[in-house]
Amino acid sequence: MHNQFYLGWDIGGTKSAAIVGTPDGHIVARIPWPSQAQRGPEAMIADFLNAASQLRQDYPITAVGVAVGGPLNGNQGIVLGPPNLPGWDNIPLQQRLEQALKLPVRVAHDAAACALAEHLWGAARGVNHLAYLTCGTGFGAGLILGGKVYLGAGGLNPEIGHFQLRPDGPVAFGVRGSAEAYCSAQALAGLACWLRPHRFAHQPPTPADIAALAAAADPDAIQILHTSAQAVGDICALLSDLLRLEMIVIGSLAAYLGDSWLNQVRSRLAEKSLDGGRLCRVVPAGLADRLQDCSALAAAVAGQAGDVKDSTTRADRGSHHGRLFSTEFNA
Repeated sequence: MHNQFYLGWDIGGTKSAAIVGTPDGHIVARIPWPSQAQRGPEAMIADFLNAASQLRQDYPITAVGVAVGGPLNGNQGIVLGPPNLPGWDNIPLQQRLEQALKLPVRVAHDAAACALAEHLWGAARGVNHLAYLTCGTGFGAGLILGGKVYLGAGGLNPEIGHFQLRPDGPVAFGVRGSAEAYCSAQALAGLACWLRPHRFAHQPPTPADIAALAAAADPDAIQILHTSAQAVGDICALLSDLLRLEMIVIGSLAAYLGDSWLNQVRSRLAEKSLDGGRLCRVVPAGLADRLQDCSALAAAVAGQAGDVKDSTTRADRGSHHGRLFSTEFNA
């Protein structure tokens, strides 16, 4: 029987959800709704506060966590204009929600929150040096170093999607050959049109189309997925060597495309990394379709953990897991 409940808000450009869960990652209630992001932040915040009001009638909430796309200042919970959220420019979301709910709030970059959720409850339990790669609508990275979510200067989460990975290729972030143009799930259509324009440019295929063609041994589809896997493998090798990671957890594409694609990523990591990939495992997200919900919950857990003093012993930390962010909660 649980007596402590956290409230989470998973903010997406297409869909959002309010979640109630426990410190051990168990989801007990959920209210989803279409984001209708074109309405802007005021309407979206009102939607969440309405859902929160409903959920608080049944659960005694003690903390709130939010997972949202970047860029954002994770120290202060200020959203800085994510491309999928029109009008969310310099929105002090943490402050707004704390004033409305009268509860402590932690706002986290969605990739960082996913990394933390996998660290707490998923494939990366017990792993203290890891990266989570979204490989979904976009391509982002969340880092946990030394058991803590890493935030850089200004509370900013690391960004990797805009980096020019290849001298040629599809365009994303206005950059030809960017990592996002090769490594996201959404990029598969762009890769198809770029690699095989005569076949696909007039009607770009969906990721499902490409996966189905590859499963039927279509050589063009197999080449598209191979190109994607090699690019993701190159990013894995870079992160593994640079940060000496123990594990890289891969989101959407790993679950969607399965072992055949993931094994190509692993092979590329082994080929390109300094140690042949011996130190760093590449795995799919262990939380599967629970990950987005758990990411918002993990942000709430981290907010509570941020109040635990560094001198607290591990045995005394209990469900707070110690300090989980590399910067002060209210820095």
